[in-house]
Amino acid sequence: DPSDPRRLLAQKCNEIGIECKWEERAGGYLSIGFPNGREKRWIVTPRDRAQSFIDGNLGEVVYLGDFDACLFKESGVIEASIGLSSLNAARSDRSIFEIHGIKRLGSAQPTLDEEGEGDGLFESGTPDRIEPGDEWVLPIENPQESGYRIELGTASDRFLDHTTRFRPILRDRIRGSRISKPPALRLIGISVTRHDEALALLKRISDSLFFEIDLRFDVALRVSPGRPRGRGRRRRAIERGGYAPAALQVPRTAYDAKPLSLYWYARSSIGLPLLEFLAYYQVLEYYFPTYSRRDTLDKLRHELRDPRFEVGDYAHLSRLLNLAAREGKGYGSERDQLKATIKGCLTEEHVRGFFGGDAEWVSHFEGSAVKDVTRVHLKDQKNDLLNQVANRVYDIRCRIVHTKEDGGDSTSEILLPFSKEAASLGPDVELVKFLAQKCLIA
Repeated sequence: DPSDPRRLLAQKCNEIGIECKWEERAGGYLSIGFPNGREKRWIVTPRDRAQSFIDGNLGEVVYLGDFDACLFKESGVIEASIGLSSLNAARSDRSIFEIHGIKRLGSAQPTLDEEGEGDGLFESGTPDRIEPGDEWVLPIENPQESGYRIELGTASDRFLDHTTRFRPILRDRIRGSRISKPPALRLIGISVTRHDEALALLKRISDSLFFEIDLRFDVALRVSPGRPRGRGRRRRAIERGGYAPAALQVPRTAYDAKPLSLYWYARSSIGLPLLEFLAYYQVLEYYFPTYSRRDTLDKLRHELRDPRFEVGDYAHLSRLLNLAAREGKGYGSERDQLKATIKGCLTEEHVRGFFGGDAEWVSHFEGSAVKDVTRVHLKDQKNDLLNQVANRVYDIRCRIVHTKEDGGDSTSEILLPFSKEAASLGPDVELVKFLAQKCLIA
């Protein structure tokens, strides 16, 4: 369509050296690849948002790490969307308005270059009541005179064009209605222009500021992560065998109450992948004594059935003693207990069915999105598939809790929350969830 403004936008991107490409889905989208350090942050631009990009200064926009944050180089501004760290529904986003010094701005959004907005805003002991749709600002006093200003407040219209926290349709609803604009952190008047320096400054300021806000007002804030383009999670395919689903019946099976409680705890922790992973792992851990004992008894039985076994041979007795050696509540190392539990509840066919021929997921488990963990190769005939799965699950577990394995020093770095690796854990969380379900059934 010659009148499509995205044609002009694509032309503008080419003129200033920003990569863009067309995506033929849902009527067609133009994706723009903004710089993000050594990578790019691809922003999908529907037709009705193209003009705002054309009118803006695209060349000054740099995305910062994995955050929903931008450096506007020529303006000297870093802006990042923020939200509550807690997923507790009882603590709504309104808790941010309990912070002393917030000022309601009415209908006028301040420009990012205005000076002196903080004068006298800390004199009132009672903050203005902020209603849905109101715009507000919380200036942060800066006695050190660092040369830049810090403030919390409603996101600017410019940042709403670039935020990846919300899908384009919601951004348009925010602009055209009384839906509250998301809160944002702004660093105004900064002199840094490089990605790594701006990212380090944002982390240093936000970590320190939000920790002190939590200490003083019991409000836990964090810089919001950017929304990933791909789906990290998927709903399980319902196994219906081509037939209409059967009607629900009164359950004929009672499941163990304690591990089921851990399972529901994991299900309620969506959005916190490390906590979710560990809760599902605890379901498996609950059954370690049962399956590790069964595995050990089988090994002892095989050893005793060997016609060459001699009761008077200390070497033979030593082998029995090593097999029966207890570590904790189960038998063998924790890694071995996990393997015994998985093998007691699943077959290789179960695991292959979990992958379901999904090329994207197969690529994840064979790739290096999560470092220093065992890779799972479905076509590897030399290594047992269940052992590969158990080793991967245990490696991730160790990286989360940063423990030592079998008395040796761990060489892997701790897996940090809000990191890029943690954000990519979706398929692994689904895997350990699948294992926990099979254990509860078994």
